[in-house]
Amino acid sequence: MARAAGMSMPFLDEAVRVGVHGLIIDDTGPSASMVIDDKELTNMSSYSYLGLDEHPRIMQAAHEGLTDSHVLNSSLSRVRVRLRALNDVEERLSCLFDADVGTVSSCAAGVWSMLPLLASGVLSNGIRPVMVFDRHAHFCLQSLRPLCAMETDVRTIAHNDMEKLEQICRENPCVAYVGDGIYSTGGTIAPMDELMRLQDQYGMYLFLDDAHGTSIVGEKGRGYVLDAMGDINEHTIIVTSLNKGFGATGGAIIFGPRSNRTRRRIALGNGGPFTWSQRVNTPGLGAILGSCDIHEGSELGTLQAQLKIAIQTFDDNFRLPHANPKSPVRFVPIGSETETIRSTRSLMDAGYYVEPDFFPAVMWGKAGLRIRLRANMTGTEITQFCAVLSEHFERSGVQMAPALG
Repeated sequence: MARAAGMSMPFLDEAVRVGVHGLIIDDTGPSASMVIDDKELTNMSSYSYLGLDEHPRIMQAAHEGLTDSHVLNSSLSRVRVRLRALNDVEERLSCLFDADVGTVSSCAAGVWSMLPLLASGVLSNGIRPVMVFDRHAHFCLQSLRPLCAMETDVRTIAHNDMEKLEQICRENPCVAYVGDGIYSTGGTIAPMDELMRLQDQYGMYLFLDDAHGTSIVGEKGRGYVLDAMGDINEHTIIVTSLNKGFGATGGAIIFGPRSNRTRRRIALGNGGPFTWSQRVNTPGLGAILGSCDIHEGSELGTLQAQLKIAIQTFDDNFRLPHANPKSPVRFVPIGSETETIRSTRSLMDAGYYVEPDFFPAVMWGKAGLRIRLRANMTGTEITQFCAVLSEHFERSGVQMAPALG
């Protein structure tokens, strides 16, 4: 950790110095616009893929969650006492996802709750699985590697290397694969057909983070992973965000089938953040219910279709060889951390905020610009941004690097 901090801090300090990190805004305007130093910027890095964080139904439901409960938090562990509102939300989410779903304060808290339990063997019939991490798995997954390594053998494979994963499955009686559904940096996606084949053939466990896939695809916004699987099975655990595309707050653990609450019971006694008193508060619970209303109605399909158009418009105007049409994330690889930070500054001067991603968010020397498309962006807005982005590379002399490896 000390070595990683020593590598990253000079660039974090540089990002603050040139004014691309540490920015403060009073609020966000329509379609995630924001004003910084009296200059209005279009935010091209907002996680609100469907624009639901501005939706009046979710805002109103957040107010109702507080007024109906008459308290901000229960301030007790759910093991002992929990608000009825929490039960209502988790039952509603379980219906939405057609699975047993629990809530936590964030997606990362869901990872911390479940990943060490999987590594210990307590969720896999007492057999400690070989834990195989995709090289591009999200930082919140990678950060738990040392804790998993205290329990079992931990390995890393190249991104989406199904051949290597199958070799490990052949050589070991129990394997768990850890990765993302839609990858948050490179904009790539998990090869679900291959993962399900390996699961069927070898009994492999899947632990997938679908924070960037939930809401944007699938019936009722069940997400990329569940849309591919159809129904969740006993060998799969999904963690996801109820912020991002979902438009509310907190995170969710999709334990498994609704008919089997064993994993929930184990997590309730041993799942760290799942058991603690720091949970989604009552306005957040209300917001989740408001978002469920939207996910169960006709508006969601319209927003999903609009997002697809936004993604296609970007790809038509700024081609990236690794872009996947199912992902709203586009990563423009530059390589140099310094040039990436300077590129963000240049684009801010042109009226756009595009976040600079560098170590430890991505690998050392693999820095770049991360763009996220949204349903509430017009074709004209996207086309104009692509023109500015292209002009930046032409004028600055900054060269795009090969895709993340």
